[in-house]
Amino acid sequence: MDSHQPINNGFTFPKLPSSSIASRLEKNSDPSLGIFGSSPSNGALSPSVPPPPSHPRKKYIIGVCAMDDKARSKPMRNILDRLLTHGPFEAIIFGDKCILDEDVKAWPACDFFISFFSKGFPLRKAIEYVKLRTPFCVNEVDMQTVLWDRRLVLEILDQIGVQTPRRLVMDRDGGPTLDSRVLQKLKLRGVTAVEQRPVPEFKIIDQDTIQIGDQIITKPFVEKPVSGEDHNIHIYYHSSTGGGARRLFRKVANKSSEHDPDLNMPRTDGSYIYEEFMHMDNAEDIKVYTIGDQFVHAETRKSPVVDGHVRRNTDGKEIRYVAQLTPEEKKMAAGICKVFGQRVCGFDLLRVGGKSYVIDVNGWSFVKGNNYYYNNCASILQDVFLRNARQRKLSEVVFPKELSAENSWRLKAFVSVFRHADRTPKQKMKFTFSSAPFRELLNGGGEEVIIRQARDLKLVSAAAEQAMDEELEDSSKLQLLKNILDKKSNLPGTKVQVKPTITKDEHGNSKSVKLQIIVKWGGEVCGFQAQNMIEDLDERLYNLQRVHN
Repeated sequence: MDSHQPINNGFTFPKLPSSSIASRLEKNSDPSLGIFGSSPSNGALSPSVPPPPSHPRKKYIIGVCAMDDKARSKPMRNILDRLLTHGPFEAIIFGDKCILDEDVKAWPACDFFISFFSKGFPLRKAIEYVKLRTPFCVNEVDMQTVLWDRRLVLEILDQIGVQTPRRLVMDRDGGPTLDSRVLQKLKLRGVTAVEQRPVPEFKIIDQDTIQIGDQIITKPFVEKPVSGEDHNIHIYYHSSTGGGARRLFRKVANKSSEHDPDLNMPRTDGSYIYEEFMHMDNAEDIKVYTIGDQFVHAETRKSPVVDGHVRRNTDGKEIRYVAQLTPEEKKMAAGICKVFGQRVCGFDLLRVGGKSYVIDVNGWSFVKGNNYYYNNCASILQDVFLRNARQRKLSEVVFPKELSAENSWRLKAFVSVFRHADRTPKQKMKFTFSSAPFRELLNGGGEEVIIRQARDLKLVSAAAEQAMDEELEDSSKLQLLKNILDKKSNLPGTKVQVKPTITKDEHGNSKSVKLQIIVKWGGEVCGFQAQNMIEDLDERLYNLQRVHN
């Protein structure tokens, strides 16, 4: 089976009373189970799938309740495609319109429920739906609220014997809150969660040391917001190594962090976790992906704390390498899946001096662009679904007509309109520098400078070359800036904006200057459009000449 073949059958979308047509795709797959492709012989599990029971209902329904950008992503489509091709399944994509606007009573019914939180997703509505329809959940929906709070995650990891970095917690919000049902589940799994917490005293002992309550931690340490959805993490360095901090954030283009030499004071406007900074082996962290306790996959990547530059291959994807986990790490992965109730789950692992530490649990995570992972994920989920179908006798369950897949619109055709672009795409890149060759571009001023002329753009290229020769800035960024300017400076749409940010000391004197260099290019007329424009001009001039004659 070609894993790159797009899914064009087997999906249904709920019909909404006051929305545009939602779509349903019908798939005529064989209800008998297929056999997945053979797996590499590296010891990973390739589960056998028992044959399905005979039943009056030909297909079981898999409901995918997640935001559209996740539910329709390539990894999800690859896994669903395999499930629909090799098993007696039909998939319903709920869609953003249904999830956000419709009451859960109007959501379509399903046998198996794939639902996970991402930005903008109404998790409380999904929890209400599970209580109402009681489908089999791949990942426990209510337990995903635990992942919203890093304090709870780390405390639970400690209680199940998973190593985490030493940390102090500054609670300014009174502590996390959980539903009673979630607390009961955690208790049954041998875990207790403390909700109400007093606000401890916070002291800054000196420029490198803070005290929370009666405990002390010294730089370098990592400052994390307690919210699992807040990725603005700071790493503060000891003054003996130059001080300052590195700001971590979600990847933007090729950046995942940046160094700020003037950031030395911890934040005091919320609740934070202060972790001991760990110097990981090979400057790499490990992303671990699980499918229950039966399959685990791990990949290494360059840690964002190194220089913040994301290494990508020629296809634009972040460079990662498959890693082999130790038996102890595999045991940790299985324990994390069970205690958090998340079959398909990802977490971050650090190896330091022969020991392994978990620093975060992310919930639903996919391996991207890996057919071996897709095959195993679909195979394991198929096995789980069919086993559950027999236990619950789902073949005898008939959904109400108004909640069934048959009460949906059917997609008959796709209509696409292609148009040749008039101009090349406009593009831009941003760089941040502070060295003297770039400060000279301001000509002694403190205002933004815009450079458009080709001869002036060469000055920016020369500044990049000088900074590279003197090793004043990141050479990879300088080379990228120079390459862009050397190739695009003669084109009319190219320009450079130099935006200074001046930091002043307590006396009002300039302390440091940080420059943001923004390069913009593109927008040139395409050859095809240029020909059309010439022909149009020729026709207009001809008609004008006829009028005058």
